[in-house]
Amino acid sequence: MMQRQGHLPTTEASRYLQRLCYHFTRKIRVTYDAHHGEAHFPWGLCVLRADTEALRFVCSAEDDASLARVQFAIDSHVELFSRKSPMAVCWQPAQTGPGAGVAPEI
Repeated sequence: MMQRQGHLPTTEASRYLQRLCYHFTRKIRVTYDAHHGEAHFPWGLCVLRADTEALRFVCSAEDDASLARVQFAIDSHVELFSRKSPMAVCWQPAQTGPGAGVAPEI
């Protein structure tokens, strides 16, 4: 399992989490509340967490191509929802090897 973590620095993390998750519910299975969300894409999973400093993402998929699709879905929607004040997710490199399939506590 491949993983990539990212964060979007914002004091409005909960609002962005809820807006993204609500939008995704039109096409995929999503569960969310004000501080945590899970978006189940056909090609992978994205777990979202809002805190006081940022909206955090942990994306996972079976391979690099699928992981890139999950990341693209997040990036394109963040861009769409922040067009008045453009923002971008800061991503960390994909994790591989032992323990990569274990989602960290976010």
